[in-house]
Amino acid sequence: MLHWIYPRVCELCHRPCELDLCEACAEALPRVPLPICLYCGAPAAGDLADPYHCRNCSPRPRSFDFARSALAMSERALHLVYRLKYHHANYLAGALGGILDRLWQETPLLLEEPEWCLVPVPAAKDHLFNRGYNQAEELARALARRRGLRVVCALERRATGVDSQTRLSGAERWKNALAAYAARPAWEAGRRRLGRHVLLVDDVYTTGSTARACARVLRALPGVEKVGVLTLMRAGH
Repeated sequence: MLHWIYPRVCELCHRPCELDLCEACAEALPRVPLPICLYCGAPAAGDLADPYHCRNCSPRPRSFDFARSALAMSERALHLVYRLKYHHANYLAGALGGILDRLWQETPLLLEEPEWCLVPVPAAKDHLFNRGYNQAEELARALARRRGLRVVCALERRATGVDSQTRLSGAERWKNALAAYAARPAWEAGRRRLGRHVLLVDDVYTTGSTARACARVLRALPGVEKVGVLTLMRAGH
């Protein structure tokens, strides 16, 4: 009855659909163009001397094994991310999880390991209070339902005095991220385990500072051998 009174419509074209994003609009969203750097996942136009190192890769030590993003930055992709992140549109997570699942099916590094543990990037406490949810965790759970995997919130966000990294430079992002992310006590002490293969999930990959800082923490946990990064959108390139 509620669906009859308030029919579900596509977030982009506003036509009736089942998952808040119709198949046509989902297919039309621009993907990260090939070829990509096999390490950071950035588009790599032209020839690469090293397929695992492009001009976007940071000279800092590498803490994750690979990073992949589903969507290239576009007006429509940004609209979906902003709706999910800032406008309480957590209902979009199901459809966006489907986009991540499609990327999964196209990524041999993910397919060759059957037992991934999904770890969402934690949100700041004030953001959790204002939104009522962590958008990275919503994406991780939507993907986990499709893949039959478990989601573990093993990381926590510490207060650094910086609410958002959006306006920070690359160096400032890295410094803030190092101080912001840590393992929760039960995982840091080894009382709880993630497993050998861990996949960090977030909404947007910008400079990679958050991904590197979180992966650095995860790699130090007992039993973790491989850390990958999966994000919905790649920004800045």
